[in-house]
Amino acid sequence: MENFISDDWLAIATLAIQAGILKFAYSLYKNFIQKEANRDCAIRGLLRVEIINICHNAEKEGFLPIWALENLTDMYNTYKALGGNGAITGLYNKTIQLPQCKED
Repeated sequence: MENFISDDWLAIATLAIQAGILKFAYSLYKNFIQKEANRDCAIRGLLRVEIINICHNAEKEGFLPIWALENLTDMYNTYKALGGNGAITGLYNKTIQLPQCKED
């Protein structure tokens, strides 16, 4: 056993260093993924607030201007792509049914 260690000390040291590098790389990757998840969650939350705001304003006014419809649709699609739940879907579907100009 003593000869194995003395003969292959370089290989053993190399393996130990590689294991340390892999552990370090994995921790960096894990931190990156966590930051991405936090960023997505924050963006999804901001989109949710703005979608609700547009929908409530349109419902109050009784119509949804075309520019607001375009913004709402883009935000809703992004919200869903980021994993947004279905609670906003009903509000979105109800709002896009509103007329696009103010009725006299």
